[in-house]
Amino acid sequence: MADDRDDRILIRSRWGTNRYVFNFRNPVACVVFAGLALLACGLLYASAHPDAPQWEEKELRSAVKKATAELSEESQIGPGLPGDGEVLQSRIAGHGPHSENLLSSDQEARIVVALASPQPEHDYFGDSVEEADYTITADGTNTALCLTVTALTSKYGYSSVSFKTRNGSCPAT
Repeated sequence: MADDRDDRILIRSRWGTNRYVFNFRNPVACVVFAGLALLACGLLYASAHPDAPQWEEKELRSAVKKATAELSEESQIGPGLPGDGEVLQSRIAGHGPHSENLLSSDQEARIVVALASPQPEHDYFGDSVEEADYTITADGTNTALCLTVTALTSKYGYSSVSFKTRNGSCPAT
């Protein structure tokens, strides 16, 4: 006749203590034990390996400098067009830590480019100067950069775009 102890998942220890232990004669107990062991290993791995690299101050400064140099040469975007914050965000993310190993959406989510000044109106038919301030922050660092974008417009788009970076958040206007 089978022992009554073979059916239960947890049984009292035979070593004289009052503790309960897994009954390894029961297949359900073996599956529960293996599942708990895998869960513990997975949690330890996840805590030791963050899902994406964090930004450091020097990496953020370097990425902003490279992205603004590219955008200044192209003269394609300026502060008067909607969506320029997203363009800045994706360009900065492209120069970030391990950007070639991550999906761009993962890296872009770790960067925040916020317009800190009123959106200038774009003059599509005349020459003017447009200027806007953006505050740039990134996960992993408490550094904030104020990026001032100045663009000279002409009838055919932007004739020149310049960028100026300062430490700290941009003052709200």
